[in-house]
Amino acid sequence: MPKTIFTGTNLVVVQTIKEARLQSGLKQTDLAAKVGKDQSWLSLIEGSQRRLDVVEFINLAEAMGLSPEDLFADVLSRLNPNRDKE
Repeated sequence: MPKTIFTGTNLVVVQTIKEARLQSGLKQTDLAAKVGKDQSWLSLIEGSQRRLDVVEFINLAEAMGLSPEDLFADVLSRLNPNRDKE
């Protein structure tokens, strides 16, 4: 069984976070500082070398000025593109 950090699902979460960061105009350094971390922490997450827990996901979303619920809905829609059509 593969480690979940390397699965497609984790890659979708990582890509969604990274795209949201870029759209918010923040550098890794800026976003990491907003959540009290250093840039290398965020780099490990965006490089799929470290998993993101739920609390960290919420903190990152809010630091980007986003609703955690909306950001997670984006993740879910990428995992199941037909979700809204059901």
